[in-house]
Amino acid sequence: MKQTRRKKFISLVLAGAMLFMNCMPAAAAANTLTMHDSSPITSGAVLKNYTWDISDGAVKAAVLEIDLTDPYVQLEVVPGKGQFTQRATVTAMASRTDAVAMVNGDFYNTKAEGAPIGTTVIDGELVSSQSYLKGVYCLGITGGGTAYIDEFSFEGKVTAKNGETYGLSGLNKTFYWEETTGLHSHLGRLHLYSDIWGGSKRGMDSYVGTPAEVMVKNNRVIEVAFDGGFDSAVPEGCYILHGDGNAADFLKNNVAVGDSIQIDYSYAPMKDWQMVIGGHALLVDQGKPVSYKKDLSALGGVRARTAAGISKDGKKVYIVAVEGRTSDSAGITLGNLSLLMTKLGVWKAVNLDGGGSTAMVSRPLGSTERERVIDPERNGSERSVVEGLGVFSTAPAGQVKGIFISGAETLLIGETAAYSIRAYDQYYNPVKNLNTIELTEENGLGTLSNGKFTAKQAGTASLKAVNGSVSTTLPVTIIGKEGISQLKLSVAEGNFIDDSTHQLKAEVTLKDGTVKPVNGNALEWSVEGFDGTIDANGLLTIGQLGSSKDGIVKASYDGFESTLKLKFADGNMIQLTIDSKTLMKNNQPVPMDVAPSIVNGRTMVPVRFIAEALDGMVDWNAELQTTYIAFNGNMVEMPILSDNIYVNGEQVTIDTTSQIVNGRTMIPLRAAAEGLGLVVSYDNDTRTITITQPE
Repeated sequence: MKQTRRKKFISLVLAGAMLFMNCMPAAAAANTLTMHDSSPITSGAVLKNYTWDISDGAVKAAVLEIDLTDPYVQLEVVPGKGQFTQRATVTAMASRTDAVAMVNGDFYNTKAEGAPIGTTVIDGELVSSQSYLKGVYCLGITGGGTAYIDEFSFEGKVTAKNGETYGLSGLNKTFYWEETTGLHSHLGRLHLYSDIWGGSKRGMDSYVGTPAEVMVKNNRVIEVAFDGGFDSAVPEGCYILHGDGNAADFLKNNVAVGDSIQIDYSYAPMKDWQMVIGGHALLVDQGKPVSYKKDLSALGGVRARTAAGISKDGKKVYIVAVEGRTSDSAGITLGNLSLLMTKLGVWKAVNLDGGGSTAMVSRPLGSTERERVIDPERNGSERSVVEGLGVFSTAPAGQVKGIFISGAETLLIGETAAYSIRAYDQYYNPVKNLNTIELTEENGLGTLSNGKFTAKQAGTASLKAVNGSVSTTLPVTIIGKEGISQLKLSVAEGNFIDDSTHQLKAEVTLKDGTVKPVNGNALEWSVEGFDGTIDANGLLTIGQLGSSKDGIVKASYDGFESTLKLKFADGNMIQLTIDSKTLMKNNQPVPMDVAPSIVNGRTMVPVRFIAEALDGMVDWNAELQTTYIAFNGNMVEMPILSDNIYVNGEQVTIDTTSQIVNGRTMIPLRAAAEGLGLVVSYDNDTRTITITQPE
């Protein structure tokens, strides 16, 4: 057995380590605390959001006020994923348990298994005993609905069948150093673990020896593991006694499988506790800030903070989360946290785990989902913690009390937008059956179907949601020509040829500078100067262009007009398809004896057919092995198998050379076309090449 070790100075490794700083309030902290909004989140619970400009910087604080006289509201402790050692974020815990709101809870040793340092009572049952620390307080609520903040203690013993006893040092505790004795919590000690402990190891670190463990069910020993303990979590309905050193010897010498065993423990103060959550030192006592009595080497500085407070009569609980080290909130010192609690009217308050652990989520009124109330430190991700303090409602479904409509408040004529409804009942809980709420449009300015409203006329539409005598309206502005400063038309890239289609687009610039797209069916379309039609969705179909060189598309929005000029292909347009021996000239087929192909990622085409189709000239110099192409005043010389070509006498380097295939000269299309002033486009889906002459 290892020898007991003492330390002159011992401190827990706490979540959210902070730099040392004076814990008294800053002199400049007397500035006004401003409440920006207040909203009930369930019957008996209100969320208030504050800002406070102090010497440390701007501070955001969220406060949950819980009225314990309300019969439907409850505060409960929630272990991470349902058990100790299984950490989870506050958001995940709230979602898993359907909490109305939740905040992070007790401190914990980040280097250990993951269990609270303080007392925890869930549904009236003690599930974590108080660590042997000085000046540590807990928040507790009795079955009668009265809250207290007090110091807690624990004692217990185990009696074997033969009458031998041994002191019990804790329930569901991880390893730590006791401040009251300076001793290691598990060295030579006996600890009890219940099935809320989800880890396979219990209180193990480098200080303890080989443990002995005993599994108990219904006060009877069902299994023993005297040489290292069980390598598993505590089974449901069972307890595990864990002993080290002398405590391990006690188990080995006095306990056997099948023995009855008596486990006794108690905790104080003795009240009808329904819920208890551990904290740290006091922040406020009798309505006044108090100096922080615990070591600040891991707690000081300007940080995010979490705290809990109570009213003088114990009938109101205040759960506070202060955002820290974000772009919106600097955070505060512990001293200013004390001052903040007094400004909120708190009679007594205790510090909860803060820093990177601080998180609060709440369900907005009428919503079934929870949202972050404050952002994590440095706008990072939420930290997984050992437990949370949740707000729950036991109220039955009630009558609809309020309704909200959500959706766009500005529409263009012809635009369709989806609208959603949420509602809350007389207990401020979300109404889940929204089929009882009717949504209509009152002013006849559009049509409404399945929650989607289509604007038809300019003006102010009025969407109305009704359930019995409860209703709400949402005005929706439908913008007409008076609200528009510009209507702009555009068309997707492509070649304007006979029987081709092109998607037209339109957008308006409102008089406030906002730019919005316009649905094609909101416009009146027309064409001039060519054969074409435009459908309700703005799809342009070109008929037979004949000699038309250009044309105009017109669009009108509520009488506000705009035009778009289209330039059609000037002269010949050539289309080829990879691996096809048919060339299309102005939509007329022309046979070829060599098909275009892809070589090293470049398109190779038969030069003579291309030049002649464009009414250009092509010549071949057999001695120089060079092709000459002339078109529209440009000359391109392309030597066979050369990396260089000559455009109007200037040398240009290319990456794919001309070649002779089946007696035909194949040239790299893009290099030749650019030299001749032509435009080449390629449709990857159809493998079609289009060659046109630009304006």
